[in-house]
Amino acid sequence: MRLSISRLRAAIALASAFAASAPALAQTTTVKYSNWLPAGQAMRVEVIEPWIAEVEKITQGRVKIDTLPKVVGTVPAQFDVARDGQADLVVFIPGYTPNRFDILEVAQLPFMGDDPERLAPVVDRFYRKNLASYNELKGVHPLSVYVVSPGQLFNRVRPIKTLADIKGLKIRSPQASSTQALTPMGGVPVSKPVSETYELLSSGVLDGTFMPPESIPAFKLTDLVPHATIVPGAIYNTILILGINEDKWKSISQADRDAITKISGDAFARNIGRAYAKGDKAAFDTIRKAGRTVEVLSEPVVAEMKKVLQPIEKDWIEKARKKGVADPQKLIDQLRADFAAAK
Repeated sequence: MRLSISRLRAAIALASAFAASAPALAQTTTVKYSNWLPAGQAMRVEVIEPWIAEVEKITQGRVKIDTLPKVVGTVPAQFDVARDGQADLVVFIPGYTPNRFDILEVAQLPFMGDDPERLAPVVDRFYRKNLASYNELKGVHPLSVYVVSPGQLFNRVRPIKTLADIKGLKIRSPQASSTQALTPMGGVPVSKPVSETYELLSSGVLDGTFMPPESIPAFKLTDLVPHATIVPGAIYNTILILGINEDKWKSISQADRDAITKISGDAFARNIGRAYAKGDKAAFDTIRKAGRTVEVLSEPVVAEMKKVLQPIEKDWIEKARKKGVADPQKLIDQLRADFAAAK
């Protein structure tokens, strides 16, 4: 009888130990990632995919990111996809949905900077310090807020050396800031996401596109837009956000959230900027080798452009005030100062 009781007690102890360990074994969290970036694209290959692998490594497998076989919903709808839990993790472009993320647009204003390696991490830090409190991203936790290379002008019609050369060209415009810039310069903006650019150019619906140089070869556009124009200082930048559904983020342990945060934020943004700077150089090498033209606008033309585009800042200041920003000009000045001081 004593032996049986001993065995029973041992069995109960073993069962209790197993039950206690079960929650730990059940802590693996699978995060569903809705990807829309094409194979070979710099952001995907050089930053996001290594980051996904690093997340699993630093959490010792407790957090795994599953890249879904195709994008959930449309590219412009990725914020809603994450907020509503259709997928957990997304990269979304606030500029694709005008009048929703007005305060964030400060980083997209003309002539904020044309060096993504310096500007991208500045934007993440600037967002967290100055913009997060306005809660424009409610429902989605921003793991990193960044810019890629500024959009430059590519077209199939003619080299652009003056503002007059832009007149009448139907140009894909990815967001409000580029649309605002095209109109006073005489261009005809056509608001479409990057995923539709190839078809619209090849069919003749578009004459050209605003796009980061790196993306021209990545989206197979080199032969469709033989004329490239570089605007020093940049007509606009595009903000992107690596975001995760807020509830999914909270379901991850605090220790693992802290670990993921360390490899995200401005560190992730700097890697993005570095990848795009490298990709831009390679893209222009490809474009020149293909016999295409690359024009860099002269200082007098850039000065003229700045005057023409000055009203865009004034429009943003009014929008920001309506959204509760007490001193919008201070934000503009601070962001420019942060970029100037960045190394």
